[in-house]
Amino acid sequence: MNFPDLTKGLCREIGIEPFFPDESTVELYSFARKICSGCAVKQECLEWAVKHEDHGMWGGTTPTERRSIRRQRKIILQEIYVREYV
Repeated sequence: MNFPDLTKGLCREIGIEPFFPDESTVELYSFARKICSGCAVKQECLEWAVKHEDHGMWGGTTPTERRSIRRQRKIILQEIYVREYV
């Protein structure tokens, strides 16, 4: 599967730091979620992340939320390593 075109993602305007907080800065997820809520590519981002991403905020969802979606949809995480994200 090819990485989706997320060039119109709002995250590109602010950088990825709020989307990949360490455990001591997990409150940044609330900021990232606000950014994602108005993003034009949120759905594409989420669909990619449900299948491939176990870390960070993607498509407005946390890793825990995506694990729940995977269970509901009976999806097994397909980890692939992409060198260059958004």
